[in-house]
Amino acid sequence: MIGVDLGSSTVKWFNGKDFGTGFPKGNSFTLGLSSSQVLVKKAFYPLCSGGKLKKLVLNDVSTDLSVEPEELSVAFCRVEKLENGCSFLIFVERRERLNEIPHEILKSSQITVDILGGIAALISMSEETFTLLDAGKRKVAVATVKGGKLESLEIFRGGFDYHLGSDELFSYLKAVKKGSVFLVGGGALSKDFKSKLSRFSDFTVPELEPFGKETPLYFNAYGLYNFRKSPCRAFFKGISLFSQDILKEKRKLLFIGGATLASLFLITGGLFFQYLSAKRDYLLEKSAFSREFSRALGGKLLAPEIQIPQKLSHYREAADFLKLNTPSLLYYLNGISDSVVKGVKVLSVSGSISSGEFTLKGRAESMKDLKHFTEKLRRYFGKVSVSSTKRGRAGISFTLKAEVKVGA
Repeated sequence: MIGVDLGSSTVKWFNGKDFGTGFPKGNSFTLGLSSSQVLVKKAFYPLCSGGKLKKLVLNDVSTDLSVEPEELSVAFCRVEKLENGCSFLIFVERRERLNEIPHEILKSSQITVDILGGIAALISMSEETFTLLDAGKRKVAVATVKGGKLESLEIFRGGFDYHLGSDELFSYLKAVKKGSVFLVGGGALSKDFKSKLSRFSDFTVPELEPFGKETPLYFNAYGLYNFRKSPCRAFFKGISLFSQDILKEKRKLLFIGGATLASLFLITGGLFFQYLSAKRDYLLEKSAFSREFSRALGGKLLAPEIQIPQKLSHYREAADFLKLNTPSLLYYLNGISDSVVKGVKVLSVSGSISSGEFTLKGRAESMKDLKHFTEKLRRYFGKVSVSSTKRGRAGISFTLKAEVKVGA
């Protein structure tokens, strides 16, 4: 595998031993498209993997951009797993940019984003928490990685020379940086850019063999060569099963394929009919499941992984809005009435369920009677507290605060 940084100015490559510029000779490549034109967004989906997820991402992105799905290519990687789905970093590129790559190289390549190569390079150097600043001629990208996982990636349009006249990039870096800051790209060779960056953050310009002083220029290519160590293996295109590298082992493939076919012929007629029976039972169960859920959802069930969680969420929101999880006003008024004991008179009740509490004012003949009354109130309210008492000729005047039960 050869790492190739397509970059915004010069194509750079590394094959594990040698490096150079221009497209290299070889049979398989990991290409890093320049992130200068890549759109990056963060989004949540109820699915965490699979073909349906990719179609869902592509449809959402094309709708957001008002562009036909056929004109776009998307890549994404999971950055966080949540209780009801996953959070992703999504990369969007025009499909025509992929078509600009020579066909001979395109057919045997996996294609990703250049800065992800830089992240993979630092991961291979055992830097688990860091900030990478990739300052190129047409863009500057800032990536933060914590505990070996990509947290954020922001791409600023305009190269490092452009940002010398503005503090926006440097202020953003100062706010989000984690761990050590590494500077790569052409900006790492610019005295003016490094001078301004030093006013906002300490940083390191990596130097690796065999690149020496040219390490910042070849850093992404080095990482693309080590891309298997990336925490974000986002591919616009993966390597075909029948790429030339794999076909080098065609004798083994033919042997394994022949053995597999031979074993398939050993399946008996009885097993085949068992399969047909099991398939028929499965289809009947699946049809019944879809029919019942379609009736419950009030519409045809097409994507249960998405539709069912969405419907449940809708019902929960409706229940909260209608206060279905909260006892009625009559419940609380009846509770106050049932709690009144001998020696206690309730003179006024104010408050509401929406405010979360009621205020009760009244008189009690003794503190013992008042305590008995509050103990009975606690069966109906979440919390009952005496806010004030005043002893007079007619007894003890009191004010109580009774909170509505949460999730009752």
